[in-house]
Amino acid sequence: MARSNSRGLVLFTDFDGVFHSADEPALDGAGRLIANKRLFVWLPILVDVLEPYPDVRIIVSSDWRRLLDDDGLRRVLGPLGHRFAGVVETWGISRADEILTEVRRRQLTRWLAIDDHPTVAIASRRDTRFIACAPAVGLSADTVQATLRSRLAGLSAPD
Repeated sequence: MARSNSRGLVLFTDFDGVFHSADEPALDGAGRLIANKRLFVWLPILVDVLEPYPDVRIIVSSDWRRLLDDDGLRRVLGPLGHRFAGVVETWGISRADEILTEVRRRQLTRWLAIDDHPTVAIASRRDTRFIACAPAVGLSADTVQATLRSRLAGLSAPD
């Protein structure tokens, strides 16, 4: 596959329900990350999906942005850590609205968002830049992978 025009393209991503099942335990009683081999098990899928798009940057929309600083987020993103471009800086009851506020704040024109939040599922019905995941299967779902690949290809096509 030829390299694409992915410069300036941003992917907003959640963690729970995208990189691992939403019900995977991540914190102990004191709010510290626990060692759980099932966390981030689907991260390699995103590594593979993004491989043809080396300029795509990642903005974390996950609630993990409250738990970890930027270096910690880069670490948990592992092989995608170098793509980290920050976090969604607003908080609200709607994840979709948080993302849209960040899009406006950063003046983004080329972006996608992948998330299992119910407001993203609703937003995905009217805006194809939102890609909804089922909380139990996240990126492991073939349909989600196909949708993400297709949307990346569409946004990365030469002008």
